[in-house]
Amino acid sequence: MSRAAEKSVRSVRRMSAFIFVYTIALILVCFAAAMFAVATYTVSRRRACLPQVAFFGTYIVELCSIFFSEWLAQNLSYSSEAYYQISDPVVRIATGAVILHSLWVMLLDVLDVDDRRMRLAPTVAFLCASTFVVVALPTGAVRQWAFYTLRQAYIAFGLIFSLVKYLTSTDDAYRRRLARHTHWYALLWVLLALIVAEDVLVILVVPEPTEAGAATLRYLSERNFAENLMMLVVAYHSIRGSLETLALRFREPPVAAAEGDLARHVADALPAYASAKGLSRREQEVLALVVEGLDNRSIAKRLVLSEGTIKTHVHNIMKKTGTASRDELKQDFWSS
Repeated sequence: MSRAAEKSVRSVRRMSAFIFVYTIALILVCFAAAMFAVATYTVSRRRACLPQVAFFGTYIVELCSIFFSEWLAQNLSYSSEAYYQISDPVVRIATGAVILHSLWVMLLDVLDVDDRRMRLAPTVAFLCASTFVVVALPTGAVRQWAFYTLRQAYIAFGLIFSLVKYLTSTDDAYRRRLARHTHWYALLWVLLALIVAEDVLVILVVPEPTEAGAATLRYLSERNFAENLMMLVVAYHSIRGSLETLALRFREPPVAAAEGDLARHVADALPAYASAKGLSRREQEVLALVVEGLDNRSIAKRLVLSEGTIKTHVHNIMKKTGTASRDELKQDFWSS
């Protein structure tokens, strides 16, 4: 065997080892995030945890599918036509739809949108567009790029939809709550741009490798490292939220909340805020109703207490939180 051939073999082996370790690490992160989401749902019964389980569980399936395709490719001779093939298109479309739909449902939960048609429409459009690309376009770089870019189009739609909801809302509490996620929103746009740029570079710009280099580069056309980074960001956010919820629920069971989107979001944020400010259980109950917009008389009626007792609790809450008015207290609650 010539030196060039030996060098090529070593390069392939190093790439194979890196891809193996890298894939296993991603699978473990997804598994951990899914298990934390299951645990959080068990103790809190928050429906928002279920799409997280579906998101990370399906991402594991997709990673395994890609890795299996790569393993099979090692035992096949190089084919120029096969380089831009979409491996297992039915599986790719199905897993992509579940992953994106789960992400979309999580986003709608944050936005308080409970419309069945809105939940299904983007996913149906994604399924139809992906099927069209696979069936109608000829095998090649453009087809492969279009197929994977549909994912980014779906995510971009979700981000634009979120911005429109924020800008068109006249509910001050709603806008303040959404404003807490500004840095995550900006980060997702940056990651989305990186994903598109990587696909353009790897699929459309970098020339098709020769037979000698194909074994090393075959991994790149169906992988996107920036997309994996986005998944890790979602996993970090999910695991951190799960850990905070589990820790707070362990120290103190949740206060029962009234029905409605606002009450649900107040109940989600209340344990962390109360823990940071040192509020008692009764003060938490009063604070939740204050943030929901109830006056002292209504709170007294709801909790079956005297109005004077409620005034005392509100005064103590403001003292502990360092606020001077109800509006300032609400703003401090949502911005913390």
